[in-house]
Amino acid sequence: MPVTVSSPSRLHFGLFSVGQMAGREFGGIGLMVQSPRTTITLEPSDRFNLLDQSADAAGCDRESAARQAVQKWLHHFGDLLPRPLSSATPLEDLPVHISIVQACPRHNGLGSGTQLAITVALALEHHFALPSAKPHEMAIATGRAGRSAIGTFGCFEGGFLVDRGKTPLENVAPIDLRIDFPEHWPIALVYPEATPEMQPATAAGLHGIEEIDAFKKIAPTTKSELSEMRSLVKNQIVPSLVEENYQGFGNALQTFGRRSGDYFKSVQGGTFASGHIEAIVELIDRSGVPAVGQTSWGPCVFVIAPNMEQLKHCTDAISKEFGPCVKIEYTRADNRGATISRN
Repeated sequence: MPVTVSSPSRLHFGLFSVGQMAGREFGGIGLMVQSPRTTITLEPSDRFNLLDQSADAAGCDRESAARQAVQKWLHHFGDLLPRPLSSATPLEDLPVHISIVQACPRHNGLGSGTQLAITVALALEHHFALPSAKPHEMAIATGRAGRSAIGTFGCFEGGFLVDRGKTPLENVAPIDLRIDFPEHWPIALVYPEATPEMQPATAAGLHGIEEIDAFKKIAPTTKSELSEMRSLVKNQIVPSLVEENYQGFGNALQTFGRRSGDYFKSVQGGTFASGHIEAIVELIDRSGVPAVGQTSWGPCVFVIAPNMEQLKHCTDAISKEFGPCVKIEYTRADNRGATISRN
């Protein structure tokens, strides 16, 4: 029977630290959201085949990324497969057909690479009826969670997550906290789009070699800075979430995101990845909705509001100000993680 796996996307609100001066590197906080989703279907086949049927398949590197994830998974778990399959089996001899039905936009700060890799791996695991791998095992097998473990654990569990950060001896960072996020707080994702009138928009967040090089140029976070960031999460963000105190959460979240963004001024040119993104964030903040920021490297901007009326007021202001220079998508928190079904 075909296996269908559908996973949520990830918002990354900012890192705790960069570099080894503070002891642990990266870490941070993030949230899984119901859409956009990454959905793949896997079914038996004579030979391996992978097809990207998502809306933006043309000119996208998603198919290549999915193929690499399958190859890594096969190398790691192949010896658990029924004979004659093994980790030495050539990829083209793996008897499955994989279709990418829906996909998260690539390089927008939504964790598209991790969601694609883990979704494909879960489908393979269920198709071959293998024992369920733990999130950190799946991350290692597919080559994910090099900097952030939020997308990997979030794919399994959903919710709001706190990533402790990793030492040089750890392959995957531990998750310190995972809690449900209020689903009645609606969320908008704002995608800046480059136009002749608004060229400063960033077409894609840093990724690949450019991202690796960027981290080499960033000044290391001090222990004092790390302590302040952790305190902000422990004493303000998490308590406000538990109490569903929107104003307290929003104010602290924006402070956290701006402080994290300041780490990257040397490579972004400012707290945000572009002047266009900064203008969008400033407009949203002036609209009275403080829970706003750039997710990961951007260019996607997230907006979390206490109710739909305030969110619509905010997004109407964005549309009026920026018109065709933005695309807006509405979503909510995802507290479930990936869904798996046999059709």
